[in-house]
Amino acid sequence: MNFGNIKTHIIYILIILVLCVSLFTAINSCSNVSGEYKNNIEALNDTIKYYKTSNGNLVATKRAFESDVKTLKLLNENLYNEIEELKIKGKVSSIVYVNGTIENELKDTAYIIQHDTITKGFSKDFNFNNDFRILEGNVKYNNDSLGVKITKDIMNFDYTVGIDKNNEIYVKSTNPYVKYKELSGFRLSTKKQKHWHFGPSITYGYDFIGKKHGLTVGGSVTYSLISW
Repeated sequence: MNFGNIKTHIIYILIILVLCVSLFTAINSCSNVSGEYKNNIEALNDTIKYYKTSNGNLVATKRAFESDVKTLKLLNENLYNEIEELKIKGKVSSIVYVNGTIENELKDTAYIIQHDTITKGFSKDFNFNNDFRILEGNVKYNNDSLGVKITKDIMNFDYTVGIDKNNEIYVKSTNPYVKYKELSGFRLSTKKQKHWHFGPSITYGYDFIGKKHGLTVGGSVTYSLISW
């Protein structure tokens, strides 16, 4: 038996297996990068879209970025600065920035004032309250001065924010006067955990029946139950 040829074949087999594993890993890595790139291009060009829920609430949606935090600085520096300002401990998994206005409905009122009332002066209270805003105050006239005083001005709002598995942002508010100007989101890209593994293997075994032992070189497919 020519052990020199056997060793040469073993080396060739190992080289082929290593190259196959490297090629598979490279293809998988390129696929992940390509997916992130496509997603982020869509996020850069995406605009806010709207739809109504069954309850009549308006929902705004927009694509979120998927990357690491350092890459996010190149994609959206404003969102990156928001993360830095929050000083979140540990890794940031996701964040959503919402910018908008609350455009309340316009209201006016008129008071009918008698001439003698004007001479003596007057004070009239007003309120323009609804489920989403409390606006109260009074109008006062005394001698030659006319004043308007706001005694209470409270805005009520709520937001529900979520990001789905496709990196789509969803923002909902029950306040119908909320108008969204900007939605920006970020999700930390994570590599999918692979439980199946393929690669070269070298094992040493003993045959109790044939009373022989030897070295085996080849490839193996394994499944990991515990990840480190």
